[in-house]
Amino acid sequence: MIGTRVNTMHKLSNRFNYLRGMEALAAIVLPIIFILDWRKSVTGGHWPLGLSALFSVSYLLLQGALYWQLKHRALSASAPLPRYFDRLFSGFKVSNLMLFCAVALGFITQLASAGWNIQLAWPLGIFLFAVLEHINYYHYQLMYDTFASVRYVLRNRRLRKAALGVDLGRCGARSA
Repeated sequence: MIGTRVNTMHKLSNRFNYLRGMEALAAIVLPIIFILDWRKSVTGGHWPLGLSALFSVSYLLLQGALYWQLKHRALSASAPLPRYFDRLFSGFKVSNLMLFCAVALGFITQLASAGWNIQLAWPLGIFLFAVLEHINYYHYQLMYDTFASVRYVLRNRRLRKAALGVDLGRCGARSA
């Protein structure tokens, strides 16, 4: 029984490390790839909206990296998430929505003044990815990359609650 628990904790620790690393790497690499591509593109990109959308994605990915780091630290110490977790991630959640409103307003302004332009396609796609990433972190899990998680969806015919959202609910209930 103890061996099984140690093995499970080791797997979780490795998973948290992997997720933290991938989120942090993506937060840095994605903007570099898009910026380099837009610089060499004949049509270019809509730089203000493109950079805003890229910032939104990176901001969210860094939140994910921090979350998995805190989960890993809590697991390693056999302790709960830190006391500041609820306030920090509740603040991130609100700031995400404010950022989304600002970027959406930028798109609306651009569309109202100049209409649709093919240069808006990538920034719009990246912005939608940021919104989906927010949903994936704070509301419902949208990424299913293990057989167990896919089986859960097929068996229950619904999406899982997002791990960060569940932890926010627990911490909020704990501090209330």
